[in-house]
Amino acid sequence: MEQNWIALPTMTVVAGMVWLLATLVVLFAVGIAWTRPSYPGWRTWAAGHSALVLGLLIGTVRTPDTLLLCILAGNGLVMLGALLYLHALRRFGGRPPSRRRAAVQVGSTLGVVLALLLLTVVVDNLLARLLLVSAYLIGVKVALVRVMLAQQRAQPALRGAYRLQLALLVTVGGLTLPRTVSVGPGDAWEAAFALTVPNVLMYVAVIVLAVGGTLAFWLLHEDRRRLELGQLHEDLTAQAEQDPLTALLNRRGLWQAFARWARQPARPATLLVLDINEFKTINDGQGHAAGDQCLRQLAGALSSVAQPGDLVSRVGGDEFVVMLTGVPAQVEAQLAALHRCFHDLARAPTGFTTSVGRTQVAAGEALDRAIHRADTAMYGHKEARGRLPVVWVEAREVG
Repeated sequence: MEQNWIALPTMTVVAGMVWLLATLVVLFAVGIAWTRPSYPGWRTWAAGHSALVLGLLIGTVRTPDTLLLCILAGNGLVMLGALLYLHALRRFGGRPPSRRRAAVQVGSTLGVVLALLLLTVVVDNLLARLLLVSAYLIGVKVALVRVMLAQQRAQPALRGAYRLQLALLVTVGGLTLPRTVSVGPGDAWEAAFALTVPNVLMYVAVIVLAVGGTLAFWLLHEDRRRLELGQLHEDLTAQAEQDPLTALLNRRGLWQAFARWARQPARPATLLVLDINEFKTINDGQGHAAGDQCLRQLAGALSSVAQPGDLVSRVGGDEFVVMLTGVPAQVEAQLAALHRCFHDLARAPTGFTTSVGRTQVAAGEALDRAIHRADTAMYGHKEARGRLPVVWVEAREVG
Protein backbone atom coordinates (compact mmCIF):
# COMPACT_ATOMS: atom_id res chain seq x y z
CA MET A 1 0.00 0.00 0.00
CA GLU A 2 2.92 2.33 0.68
CA GLN A 3 4.01 2.38 -2.94
CA ASN A 4 0.72 4.06 -3.92
CA TRP A 5 1.41 7.04 -1.66
CA ILE A 6 3.27 10.14 -2.73
CA ALA A 7 5.92 11.52 -0.42
CA LEU A 8 4.82 13.09 2.84
CA PRO A 9 6.17 16.63 2.08
CA THR A 10 3.79 16.91 -0.88
CA MET A 11 0.79 16.21 1.32
CA THR A 12 2.15 18.60 3.93
CA VAL A 13 2.17 21.40 1.34
CA VAL A 14 -1.40 20.58 0.29
CA ALA A 15 -2.59 20.49 3.89
CA GLY A 16 -0.83 23.75 4.70
CA MET A 17 -2.39 25.53 1.71
CA VAL A 18 -5.86 24.25 2.65
CA TRP A 19 -5.39 25.33 6.27
CA LEU A 20 -4.26 28.79 5.17
CA LEU A 21 -7.05 29.31 2.67
CA ALA A 22 -9.79 27.97 4.96
CA THR A 23 -8.56 30.06 7.89
CA LEU A 24 -8.49 33.23 5.79
CA VAL A 25 -12.01 32.59 4.52
CA VAL A 26 -13.29 31.92 8.04
CA LEU A 27 -11.67 35.09 9.38
CA PHE A 28 -13.14 37.06 6.49
CA ALA A 29 -16.64 35.64 7.10
CA VAL A 30 -16.46 36.35 10.83
CA GLY A 31 -15.17 39.87 10.23
CA ILE A 32 -17.94 40.67 7.76
CA ALA A 33 -20.60 39.23 10.08
CA TRP A 34 -19.44 41.26 13.08
CA THR A 35 -18.75 44.54 11.29
CA ARG A 36 -21.76 44.53 8.94
CA PRO A 37 -24.85 43.31 10.84
CA SER A 38 -27.53 41.82 8.65
CA TYR A 39 -30.60 39.68 9.23
CA PRO A 40 -31.09 37.66 12.44
CA GLY A 41 -28.83 34.64 12.51
CA TRP A 42 -26.03 36.29 10.52
CA ARG A 43 -23.48 36.25 13.37
CA THR A 44 -24.67 32.88 14.65
CA TRP A 45 -24.06 31.46 11.20
CA ALA A 46 -20.54 32.96 11.10
CA ALA A 47 -19.69 31.33 14.43
CA GLY A 48 -21.15 27.99 13.38
CA HIS A 49 -19.50 28.10 9.97
CA SER A 50 -16.11 28.80 11.55
CA ALA A 51 -16.55 25.96 14.04
CA LEU A 52 -17.46 23.51 11.26
CA VAL A 53 -14.46 24.40 9.12
CA LEU A 54 -11.97 24.37 12.00
CA GLY A 55 -13.41 21.13 13.35
CA LEU A 56 -12.92 19.40 9.99
CA LEU A 57 -9.39 20.75 9.74
CA ILE A 58 -8.46 19.54 13.23
CA GLY A 59 -9.80 16.12 12.33
CA THR A 60 -7.32 15.84 9.45
CA VAL A 61 -4.27 15.83 11.74
CA ARG A 62 -5.29 12.91 13.94
CA THR A 63 -2.35 10.82 15.15
CA PRO A 64 -1.82 8.62 18.23
CA ASP A 65 -0.30 11.65 19.96
CA THR A 66 -3.16 14.02 19.02
CA LEU A 67 -5.99 11.49 19.29
CA LEU A 68 -7.71 12.98 22.33
CA LEU A 69 -7.41 16.53 21.02
CA CYS A 70 -8.80 15.62 17.61
CA ILE A 71 -11.66 13.61 19.02
CA LEU A 72 -12.77 16.24 21.51
CA ALA A 73 -11.87 19.46 19.72
CA GLY A 74 -12.48 18.29 16.14
CA ASN A 75 -15.75 16.46 16.71
CA GLY A 76 -16.85 18.97 19.33
CA LEU A 77 -16.40 21.92 16.96
CA VAL A 78 -18.13 20.09 14.11
CA MET A 79 -21.14 19.25 16.29
CA LEU A 80 -21.29 22.73 17.79
CA GLY A 81 -20.95 24.31 14.36
CA ALA A 82 -23.77 22.21 12.92
CA LEU A 83 -25.99 23.15 15.87
CA LEU A 84 -25.21 26.87 15.49
CA TYR A 85 -25.87 26.63 11.76
CA LEU A 86 -29.28 25.13 12.51
CA HIS A 87 -30.08 27.92 14.99
CA ALA A 88 -28.92 30.53 12.45
CA LEU A 89 -31.29 29.26 9.76
CA ARG A 90 -34.18 29.16 12.21
CA ARG A 91 -33.51 32.75 13.30
CA PHE A 92 -33.14 33.84 9.68
CA GLY A 93 -36.56 32.35 8.92
CA GLY A 94 -38.16 34.14 11.87
CA ARG A 95 -38.55 31.03 14.04
CA PRO A 96 -35.73 31.11 16.58
CA PRO A 97 -35.58 28.24 19.07
CA SER A 98 -36.80 28.92 22.59
CA ARG A 99 -34.20 29.40 25.32
CA ARG A 100 -35.19 26.12 26.88
CA ARG A 101 -34.84 24.25 23.60
CA ALA A 102 -31.49 25.89 22.87
CA ALA A 103 -30.24 25.03 26.37
CA VAL A 104 -31.28 21.39 25.93
CA GLN A 105 -29.51 21.17 22.57
CA VAL A 106 -26.32 22.74 23.90
CA GLY A 107 -26.48 20.41 26.90
CA SER A 108 -26.89 17.43 24.59
CA THR A 109 -23.83 18.50 22.62
CA LEU A 110 -21.75 18.78 25.77
CA GLY A 111 -23.04 15.37 26.84
CA VAL A 112 -21.90 13.82 23.58
CA VAL A 113 -18.46 15.42 24.00
CA LEU A 114 -18.24 14.01 27.53
CA ALA A 115 -19.23 10.58 26.23
CA LEU A 116 -16.49 10.85 23.58
CA LEU A 117 -14.00 11.60 26.34
CA LEU A 118 -15.04 8.49 28.26
CA LEU A 119 -14.99 6.35 25.11
CA THR A 120 -11.43 7.53 24.43
CA VAL A 121 -9.77 7.62 27.85
CA VAL A 122 -11.65 4.92 29.76
CA VAL A 123 -12.89 2.44 27.16
CA ASP A 124 -11.18 3.47 23.88
CA ASN A 125 -14.03 2.18 21.72
CA LEU A 126 -13.58 3.55 18.20
CA LEU A 127 -16.79 2.09 16.81
CA ALA A 128 -18.88 3.55 19.63
CA ARG A 129 -17.31 6.98 19.08
CA LEU A 130 -18.01 6.82 15.35
CA LEU A 131 -21.62 5.76 15.86
CA LEU A 132 -22.22 8.40 18.53
CA VAL A 133 -20.90 11.30 16.44
CA SER A 134 -22.62 10.02 13.30
CA ALA A 135 -25.97 9.73 15.07
CA TYR A 136 -25.66 13.26 16.44
CA LEU A 137 -24.75 14.78 13.07
CA ILE A 138 -27.47 12.84 11.23
CA GLY A 139 -30.03 14.21 13.68
CA VAL A 140 -28.84 17.79 13.13
CA LYS A 141 -28.73 17.30 9.34
CA VAL A 142 -32.29 15.98 9.32
CA ALA A 143 -33.37 19.03 11.31
CA LEU A 144 -31.48 21.30 8.88
CA VAL A 145 -33.21 19.73 5.88
CA ARG A 146 -36.62 20.09 7.53
CA VAL A 147 -35.97 23.76 8.33
CA MET A 148 -34.78 24.49 4.79
CA LEU A 149 -37.77 22.76 3.21
CA ALA A 150 -40.18 24.59 5.52
CA GLN A 151 -38.58 27.95 4.75
CA GLN A 152 -38.70 27.22 1.02
CA ARG A 153 -42.44 26.78 1.31
CA ALA A 154 -42.78 29.93 3.40
CA GLN A 155 -40.52 32.00 1.10
CA PRO A 156 -40.78 30.63 -2.47
CA ALA A 157 -38.71 33.53 -3.81
CA LEU A 158 -35.72 32.24 -1.82
CA ARG A 159 -36.08 28.66 -3.02
CA GLY A 160 -32.95 28.78 -5.18
CA ALA A 161 -30.75 29.95 -2.30
CA TYR A 162 -32.11 27.28 0.04
CA ARG A 163 -31.55 24.60 -2.59
CA LEU A 164 -27.96 25.76 -2.85
CA GLN A 165 -27.65 25.28 0.91
CA LEU A 166 -29.03 21.76 0.61
CA ALA A 167 -26.69 20.94 -2.26
CA LEU A 168 -23.74 22.17 -0.20
CA LEU A 169 -24.81 20.01 2.75
CA VAL A 170 -25.03 16.89 0.57
CA THR A 171 -21.77 17.64 -1.26
CA VAL A 172 -19.69 18.12 1.88
CA GLY A 173 -21.16 14.96 3.43
CA GLY A 174 -20.34 12.95 0.32
CA LEU A 175 -16.78 14.28 0.08
CA THR A 176 -15.94 13.46 3.71
CA LEU A 177 -17.40 9.94 3.63
CA PRO A 178 -14.46 8.15 1.90
CA ARG A 179 -11.95 9.41 4.47
CA THR A 180 -14.23 8.46 7.35
CA VAL A 181 -14.42 4.92 5.96
CA SER A 182 -10.69 4.60 5.18
CA VAL A 183 -9.19 6.27 8.25
CA GLY A 184 -11.98 5.49 10.67
CA PRO A 185 -10.71 2.04 11.72
CA GLY A 186 -7.56 3.69 13.08
CA ASP A 187 -5.19 0.88 12.14
CA ALA A 188 -3.03 2.93 9.74
CA TRP A 189 -2.30 6.35 11.22
CA GLU A 190 0.23 7.25 8.54
CA ALA A 191 -2.49 6.89 5.88
CA ALA A 192 -4.08 10.06 7.20
CA PHE A 193 -1.11 12.06 5.88
CA ALA A 194 -0.71 10.38 2.49
CA LEU A 195 -1.77 11.92 -0.79
CA THR A 196 -4.66 9.50 -1.35
CA VAL A 197 -8.05 10.04 -2.91
CA PRO A 198 -9.95 10.01 0.45
CA ASN A 199 -7.57 12.60 1.90
CA VAL A 200 -7.74 14.82 -1.16
CA LEU A 201 -11.55 14.65 -1.10
CA MET A 202 -11.47 15.57 2.58
CA TYR A 203 -9.48 18.72 1.88
CA VAL A 204 -11.74 19.51 -1.08
CA ALA A 205 -14.67 19.23 1.32
CA VAL A 206 -13.01 21.74 3.64
CA ILE A 207 -12.54 24.22 0.77
CA VAL A 208 -16.08 23.68 -0.50
CA LEU A 209 -17.48 24.24 2.98
CA ALA A 210 -15.32 27.28 3.70
CA VAL A 211 -15.76 29.07 0.37
CA GLY A 212 -19.04 27.59 -0.84
CA GLY A 213 -20.72 27.87 2.56
CA THR A 214 -19.80 31.54 2.86
CA LEU A 215 -21.01 32.27 -0.67
CA ALA A 216 -24.24 30.28 -0.25
CA PHE A 217 -25.27 32.02 2.97
CA TRP A 218 -24.33 35.42 1.56
CA LEU A 219 -26.48 34.71 -1.53
CA LEU A 220 -29.36 33.73 0.73
CA HIS A 221 -29.13 37.08 2.50
CA GLU A 222 -28.75 39.01 -0.75
CA ASP A 223 -31.77 37.27 -2.30
CA ARG A 224 -33.84 38.20 0.73
CA ARG A 225 -32.56 41.77 0.66
CA ARG A 226 -33.33 42.09 -3.05
CA LEU A 227 -36.81 40.64 -2.51
CA GLU A 228 -37.55 43.07 0.32
CA LEU A 229 -36.21 46.03 -1.67
CA GLY A 230 -38.50 45.05 -4.55
CA GLN A 231 -41.47 44.80 -2.20
CA LEU A 232 -40.55 48.16 -0.67
CA HIS A 233 -40.37 49.74 -4.12
CA GLU A 234 -43.79 48.32 -4.98
CA ASP A 235 -45.23 49.59 -1.69
CA LEU A 236 -43.78 53.07 -2.19
CA THR A 237 -45.05 53.16 -5.76
CA ALA A 238 -48.49 52.09 -4.59
CA GLN A 239 -48.49 54.75 -1.88
CA ALA A 240 -47.42 57.41 -4.38
CA GLU A 241 -50.22 56.43 -6.77
CA GLN A 242 -52.96 55.48 -4.30
CA ASP A 243 -55.48 57.60 -2.43
CA PRO A 244 -55.11 56.71 1.27
CA LEU A 245 -58.78 57.23 2.16
CA THR A 246 -60.45 55.19 -0.58
CA ALA A 247 -57.54 52.96 -1.77
CA LEU A 248 -58.32 54.07 -5.34
CA LEU A 249 -55.82 55.61 -7.72
CA ASN A 250 -54.97 59.20 -6.93
CA ARG A 251 -54.43 61.86 -9.61
CA ARG A 252 -50.83 60.82 -10.24
CA GLY A 253 -51.80 57.16 -10.33
CA LEU A 254 -54.59 57.85 -12.83
CA TRP A 255 -52.25 59.63 -15.20
CA GLN A 256 -49.66 56.87 -14.91
CA ALA A 257 -52.25 54.15 -15.55
CA PHE A 258 -53.75 56.08 -18.46
CA ALA A 259 -50.28 56.44 -20.01
CA ARG A 260 -49.82 52.66 -19.84
CA TRP A 261 -53.26 52.11 -21.36
CA ALA A 262 -52.58 54.61 -24.15
CA ARG A 263 -49.39 52.77 -25.19
CA GLN A 264 -51.38 49.65 -26.04
CA PRO A 265 -53.61 49.18 -29.08
CA ALA A 266 -57.05 49.74 -27.59
CA ARG A 267 -60.61 50.59 -28.50
CA PRO A 268 -62.18 53.89 -27.38
CA ALA A 269 -63.04 53.98 -23.69
CA THR A 270 -65.91 55.48 -21.71
CA LEU A 271 -64.89 58.16 -19.25
CA LEU A 272 -66.97 59.22 -16.24
CA VAL A 273 -66.39 62.24 -14.02
CA LEU A 274 -68.37 62.13 -10.75
CA ASP A 275 -68.82 64.09 -7.58
CA ILE A 276 -71.14 64.13 -4.57
CA ASN A 277 -73.84 66.79 -4.63
CA GLU A 278 -73.65 69.32 -1.78
CA PHE A 279 -70.63 67.59 -0.29
CA LYS A 280 -69.61 70.71 1.61
CA THR A 281 -73.00 70.75 3.28
CA ILE A 282 -72.49 67.15 4.40
CA ASN A 283 -69.07 68.00 5.85
CA ASP A 284 -70.31 71.14 7.59
CA GLY A 285 -73.55 69.69 8.90
CA GLN A 286 -72.57 66.12 9.80
CA GLY A 287 -68.82 66.40 10.26
CA HIS A 288 -65.83 65.28 8.27
CA ALA A 289 -66.19 61.70 9.46
CA ALA A 290 -69.57 61.52 7.72
CA GLY A 291 -68.05 63.09 4.61
CA ASP A 292 -65.24 60.52 4.60
CA GLN A 293 -67.79 57.76 4.96
CA CYS A 294 -69.66 59.05 1.90
CA LEU A 295 -66.43 59.09 -0.08
CA ARG A 296 -65.65 55.52 0.90
CA GLN A 297 -69.17 54.40 -0.01
CA LEU A 298 -68.94 55.98 -3.43
CA ALA A 299 -65.48 54.48 -3.95
CA GLY A 300 -66.85 51.07 -3.03
CA ALA A 301 -69.67 51.42 -5.55
CA LEU A 302 -67.25 52.37 -8.31
CA SER A 303 -64.88 49.51 -7.46
CA SER A 304 -67.74 47.00 -7.41
CA VAL A 305 -68.55 47.54 -11.08
CA ALA A 306 -64.97 47.92 -12.34
CA GLN A 307 -63.47 45.15 -14.46
CA PRO A 308 -59.79 44.28 -15.06
CA GLY A 309 -58.26 47.04 -17.17
CA ASP A 310 -60.66 49.74 -15.94
CA LEU A 311 -59.30 52.79 -14.15
CA VAL A 312 -60.99 54.04 -10.97
CA SER A 313 -59.59 57.08 -9.17
CA ARG A 314 -60.27 59.84 -6.70
CA VAL A 315 -58.59 62.89 -8.16
CA GLY A 316 -59.29 65.26 -5.28
CA GLY A 317 -61.97 66.25 -2.75
CA ASP A 318 -65.19 64.55 -3.74
CA GLU A 319 -64.29 64.24 -7.42
CA PHE A 320 -63.82 60.82 -8.99
CA VAL A 321 -62.81 59.72 -12.48
CA VAL A 322 -63.65 56.31 -13.92
CA MET A 323 -62.56 54.94 -17.29
CA LEU A 324 -64.34 51.83 -18.54
CA THR A 325 -62.28 50.05 -21.16
CA GLY A 326 -64.40 47.02 -22.09
CA VAL A 327 -66.53 46.31 -25.14
CA PRO A 328 -69.69 48.43 -25.56
CA ALA A 329 -72.03 45.73 -24.22
CA GLN A 330 -69.92 45.29 -21.09
CA VAL A 331 -69.69 49.05 -20.54
CA GLU A 332 -73.46 49.46 -20.80
CA ALA A 333 -73.98 46.67 -18.26
CA GLN A 334 -71.50 48.38 -15.93
CA LEU A 335 -73.27 51.72 -16.30
CA ALA A 336 -76.60 50.11 -15.49
CA ALA A 337 -75.15 48.47 -12.38
CA LEU A 338 -73.56 51.74 -11.36
CA HIS A 339 -76.90 53.55 -11.76
CA ARG A 340 -78.50 51.07 -9.39
CA CYS A 341 -75.67 51.59 -6.89
CA PHE A 342 -76.27 55.34 -6.97
CA HIS A 343 -79.95 54.89 -6.21
CA ASP A 344 -79.08 52.60 -3.29
CA LEU A 345 -76.63 55.18 -1.94
CA ALA A 346 -79.30 57.86 -2.15
CA ARG A 347 -81.70 55.77 -0.05
CA ALA A 348 -79.09 54.88 2.61
CA PRO A 349 -79.33 56.47 6.12
CA THR A 350 -76.40 58.70 5.26
CA GLY A 351 -77.70 59.07 1.73
CA PHE A 352 -76.30 61.41 -0.89
CA THR A 353 -76.80 62.02 -4.58
CA THR A 354 -74.21 61.97 -7.31
CA SER A 355 -73.63 63.88 -10.52
CA VAL A 356 -71.94 62.14 -13.43
CA GLY A 357 -70.53 63.41 -16.69
CA ARG A 358 -69.88 60.87 -19.43
CA THR A 359 -67.82 61.00 -22.59
CA GLN A 360 -65.86 58.83 -24.98
CA VAL A 361 -62.07 58.83 -25.00
CA ALA A 362 -60.72 58.26 -28.48
CA ALA A 363 -57.43 56.42 -29.07
CA GLY A 364 -54.59 58.93 -28.84
CA GLU A 365 -56.67 61.61 -27.08
CA ALA A 366 -55.21 63.43 -24.08
CA LEU A 367 -56.76 62.47 -20.75
CA ASP A 368 -57.10 66.02 -19.44
CA ARG A 369 -59.07 67.03 -22.53
CA ALA A 370 -61.57 64.20 -22.06
CA ILE A 371 -61.87 64.95 -18.33
CA HIS A 372 -62.51 68.62 -19.04
CA ARG A 373 -65.28 67.72 -21.50
CA ALA A 374 -67.03 65.36 -19.10
CA ASP A 375 -66.50 67.73 -16.17
CA THR A 376 -68.03 70.65 -18.06
CA ALA A 377 -71.04 68.58 -19.06
CA MET A 378 -71.60 67.48 -15.47
CA TYR A 379 -71.40 70.96 -13.92
CA GLY A 380 -73.55 72.50 -16.64
CA HIS A 381 -76.58 70.59 -15.39
CA LYS A 382 -75.72 70.15 -11.71
CA GLU A 383 -77.70 73.14 -10.35
CA ALA A 384 -80.97 72.26 -12.03
CA ARG A 385 -81.02 68.54 -11.36
CA GLY A 386 -78.85 68.02 -8.30
CA ARG A 387 -81.68 66.71 -6.12
CA LEU A 388 -82.16 63.54 -8.16
CA PRO A 389 -80.39 60.38 -6.98
CA VAL A 390 -78.00 60.76 -9.88
CA VAL A 391 -77.52 63.39 -12.55
CA TRP A 392 -76.20 61.54 -15.58
CA VAL A 393 -75.07 63.83 -18.40
CA GLU A 394 -73.28 62.62 -21.51
CA ALA A 395 -70.94 64.78 -23.59
CA ARG A 396 -70.96 62.94 -26.88
CA GLU A 397 -68.71 65.13 -28.92
CA VAL A 398 -65.08 64.14 -29.11
CA GLY A 399 -62.47 66.58 -30.36
